[in-house]
Parts: sequence; structure tokens; C-alpha cells
Amino acid sequence: MAGSRAQDDSSTLRERVARCARRPAAGALTVALRASDRRLGLALCYHAVGEPCGRAGWALVPSLGTRMFAAQLRHLRARYRLVAASELAEAIATRRRGERFPLAITFDDDLELHADETARILRGLGVPATFYLGGATLDGARPYFWQALQAALDAGMSPADPLLPRVPDPGGRGGAHRLAAAIRELEREERDALCALLIERAGGPPEAGLRAAEVRGLVDAGFEIGFHTRDHELLGRLDDEALRRALRDGRSQLEAVTGAPLRTIAYPFGIADGRVADAARAAGFEAGFTLDARPVSEAGDPLLMGRYEPSFATAGHTATNLARGLAAAVRAGAPSEGPGGRPLRVPAEADTGARSVVAPPR
Repeated sequence: MAGSRAQDDSSTLRERVARCARRPAAGALTVALRASDRRLGLALCYHAVGEPCGRAGWALVPSLGTRMFAAQLRHLRARYRLVAASELAEAIATRRRGERFPLAITFDDDLELHADETARILRGLGVPATFYLGGATLDGARPYFWQALQAALDAGMSPADPLLPRVPDPGGRGGAHRLAAAIRELEREERDALCALLIERAGGPPEAGLRAAEVRGLVDAGFEIGFHTRDHELLGRLDDEALRRALRDGRSQLEAVTGAPLRTIAYPFGIADGRVADAARAAGFEAGFTLDARPVSEAGDPLLMGRYEPSFATAGHTATNLARGLAAAVRAGAPSEGPGGRPLRVPAEADTGARSVVAPPR
């Protein structure tokens, strides 16, 4: 028994040491990669930030704890050139060997936490950010289906309630996400009807979203606003006319609040293909972001730029994921030389032992 406890203590200590080592190792790799002449960049997508810290896999939109968020930002500020999302493509195109890789920090959805804790931490650390909003709650609460589902579950509704779609193990880990994914696939009329019933089960609509004054406050604080579409539809499922409407509806109302054109878009659910990107381009957007976890390349389509999501485990996990992504992109590119014309050697793996633990995308 004592031996087993000693083994557990030893294992815990090794894990703590490994966690402490991850961020410095990832930071060293990031610095080494600057010797490459590859024109690459990164984008990171956050959702909710605040206390209490949620648990990825249980809450539909778990909150990343404020201490973890601040630690991640400090690492990013020290290792990357932080830019607004609208500046990312240009920053990539003008990057030179030895310079930091540009990185854009973004936030999706009209969450009230954006204007409170998130903005306070960003301002305190002097970090630029872009908030992708739909504008659906400028004048009052209008919960999306996942917010209505979360409210109903929090109010005691059974995940196996016959009102909800049937999914495997609805009460198990990830069950709420499986339910949300099934609801997302419903036709809009059926989904809206279910949303109304969920709000009724919850005892009323959750007071969620950003009002016009809060959006204006983000702008006044120096943050950039992009478009996330008002109705948050899965754009690839829409016909051409419905797609054009989705990229237009609510945009002018949000622009009236921000006082500036919305030139960049983050696609709902982080999903888009070439057809959606072409429609966004035709609608006047200059940059578009998905949730494909990959670096952004100068040669890529600026309307299909990928984004990583932060780890909920440690700040070191996020640092490692980004560094590994850059390393893979450098290895996959054209042969690159380091200082003095020597070939740049990029390790196949950052020696950090980290695994990604992220909130599943909605």
C-alpha cells in the first residue's frame, strides 16, 4: 500500500515537472523557428473566459479560467507578434527571416463575458484582439439553441428527455455536445421550435448576449469587431440565396453600432468550404476564419484561414500546440535555410509530451 502511494506521488511529481517544462520548451522551439523564411502566421479562437472555470466536455461553452487565460496571453505576447485579425494576412506577407511569427487572438459569439473580464485582462496586458459578433442581442436577449439547451439542462431537464434528439449516452461525458450537434442538424423551423420549448423548460430565456452599449464599449477600448452572422447557421447547408442573406442579415445593424465596416468574418461553427468562402468574398469580406487547427500561409486563401483553440489543461499545452503546428508547416514547405545559408533543422516533435485538451467546437 505504501509502495503504491509512493508510486502515485512519484507519478504526480513527474507530471508537474513535465507541465512546468512544456512552456519553456515550446517557447524555445518558437524562437528557433524564426530562422525560417516561411511566411506563416497563427490565429487563436477563444469563446468564454471567466470564473468559475468550466470543464471542457461537460459545459457546451465552458469558461476558460482567468488565470489560465492571462498565462496564455503572457506567453503569446512574449513569443509572437500580436496583430488584429484584419492585419494577419499583411503581417504574414511582410514577415522576414528572424522576425516573430504574427498571431491574431480572436473571440467568437456575443457573450456578455467579452465586455467584462475578457476585455479587462486584454487591456491590462496590452493585447490586441478581434471579437466576432452576430449582433443578434443588440436590443435584448435572443438565445441561440445551445444556450437554450444549456439553460434547460441546468434547470434539471434530463439529457434523455423524449423532447430531445436521441444520441448515444446523452448523460455521459460529452453528452451535451452530442445533443447540441444533433440539434444543429435539424431543419431551421424544427430547431427554432425546439429552442422555444427548451426556453420554456428553463423557466425563461437566459439573459445572454452583448447589448449595443457593450459592443460600443469594446470598440472604444480599441478592440476590433468582425462578423459572425446573426443567425449562426451552418452556412454550407444553405442554398445560394440563403447563403447571401446569412452573410448580409444583421451586418449593417452591427456596423451602425461599431461605426466601421465589418471586413472580416468567422464562420459559424468554424466550418466553411470553397463555395462559402467565395460567397463571403463576393459579400465584401477580406478575410475569413474557420476552426481548422492549422497555421495560416501566405499562399492560402485569406477567406479560409484556420484557427487553433486554447487548451483547458495548462498554458503549456496551448504553447506546445502552436509551436508544433508551426514546426510542421515549416517542415512541409519549401527548403529553408538558416543564418549563413545552413539548412534549417526543425525537430519532428517538440520535446514537451503535451496533448491537446480543448473545448469541442460547437
